[in-house]
Amino acid sequence: MMVIKNWTAYLTKETSILPLVVFRITFGFLMCFSMFRFMYNGWIEDCYIKPKFHFTYQYFDWVTPFDTLTMYSIVSVCAISALSIGLGVLYRASTIVFFFTFTYLELIEKSWYLNHYYFVSLVAFLLILVPANRRYAIDSKLFPRLKLNTVPNWTTVIFKLQLCTVYVFGGLAKLKADWLLNAQPLKIWLKARTDIPLIGWLFEYDFMPFIFSWSGMLYDLIIPFLLWTKQTRPMAYVLVIIFHVLTYVLFNIGMFPWLMIFGSLIFITHQEWNKILKIFNIKQSNAIQTYSYKTKRLIIPFIFIFFSIQTILPFRHYILTDNVLWTENGFRFAWHVMVMEKNGFTEFTIVDTSSGKQWKEYPKKRLTAIQEKQMSFQPDMIWQYAQFLEKAYKGKGLKNIAIYVNSKVSLNGRMSQTFINPETNLLQLKSADEIYNHILPLVQ
Repeated sequence: MMVIKNWTAYLTKETSILPLVVFRITFGFLMCFSMFRFMYNGWIEDCYIKPKFHFTYQYFDWVTPFDTLTMYSIVSVCAISALSIGLGVLYRASTIVFFFTFTYLELIEKSWYLNHYYFVSLVAFLLILVPANRRYAIDSKLFPRLKLNTVPNWTTVIFKLQLCTVYVFGGLAKLKADWLLNAQPLKIWLKARTDIPLIGWLFEYDFMPFIFSWSGMLYDLIIPFLLWTKQTRPMAYVLVIIFHVLTYVLFNIGMFPWLMIFGSLIFITHQEWNKILKIFNIKQSNAIQTYSYKTKRLIIPFIFIFFSIQTILPFRHYILTDNVLWTENGFRFAWHVMVMEKNGFTEFTIVDTSSGKQWKEYPKKRLTAIQEKQMSFQPDMIWQYAQFLEKAYKGKGLKNIAIYVNSKVSLNGRMSQTFINPETNLLQLKSADEIYNHILPLVQ
């Protein structure tokens, strides 16, 4: 009881709204830029319009794309709502709209799954719950009665915990022989980046991938504690910038480095922000009112449940499989960030069990390039594609068919080997979960 009481006191005590406001502004503007970048790069067509078939998430097969104009409209609304979050205008409505539109876009196509898309949805959900528009926002400018200088501590702690979750489980995912003892997949990736100015020559040395592997693992596991500690925070944030700028330059992994760089600003305290604001001659006035909320008793249970789920999901693969990188059973939503290089080849054989006739199906005939690549080494997607082929061939009048797959996969520089048992009739598997029982063991 004393622990709960102390945690309740810690989470409900008043703290400056500044860190929360900075987080809101940077997240909103960054996501607005990201959504317009998504449109500019033509990814709406690539992800939602061009595919003849979509790999949906389990239990979300009802989430499907609309026509071209509607999809552009949804992405535009998502971008505008992100801008509104940054500006702090119609904040509550904007966060709700952004959360649902972004999550909808994410759920349409599994082959485009990225850890930071998942992270964005989680952060967007948490933003709905906090009063981040009560300072330095159009809302508080138009309605002065909304202005606050202080908010409950939990409104910033939840974002700190979310960032720590990404880092800690990202570090734990690297505690594998491939990463630490073989320096894979960095050995593959860094050898391909010797052309980078100034530092490219370093990657000619065999020891560099090991340095990057071990330092990356240690960084992920230690940086949350350094950011949370006052004495080490300045040094820690410099490390955050160096680490993520370096990963952006070396691996071009999209918006993730910038999300982590700007997101980590939440750790900077109001005293530190006051010093920064004084440089720009920005002064804080006295708080007009203290933020009041009626769900005080629900805060501890909510935070406990929310982050318990965040903890269980990354650990579930220990129950589901003995090698998550090979089977990918429990791989998604678990912060396995940049821990594998995987390539595959798939060839499907459709057999008319009545006549014995056979047809070969190559995925590139019906899938986009990214769909074909991702499906080739993800078992549940192989099963989904078999269901799609079943409908296509039964649409031609074939009633009794069987579908087999010849799949070859290479993991972290190993020789390619057979992935799914070629004697398994995929149509006899009632769900995607069953295909994991037909994965052949990885030859070490």
